[in-house]
Amino acid sequence: MKRLPSLRSSPALALPIASRRRFVQGLAAGGVLLGAAASLADRAWSRSGDAATGSALVLRRTEFDLVIAESPVNFTGTARVATTINGSIPAPTLYWREGDTV
Repeated sequence: MKRLPSLRSSPALALPIASRRRFVQGLAAGGVLLGAAASLADRAWSRSGDAATGSALVLRRTEFDLVIAESPVNFTGTARVATTINGSIPAPTLYWREGDTV
């Protein structure tokens, strides 16, 4: 009887098996990258809007005093000029009720 080669003994089909240590190192590296990305995003959002929550300013009234201007911003380490509304990025969210004269 002729024996067929098994998949485990074939070097062409052998997949590298990661060790437990390599797996844990990958998890740790992924966590560090996610933490760094979240930190950068927090800095970008806290530069404008409500500093406590990092969200856009919300205006709920019938009269809005909006100032549209160009302001210096730095999101990526390079200074740029952005169009801002009331000096914030993102712009404030405006709410009013149907029927209100705005």
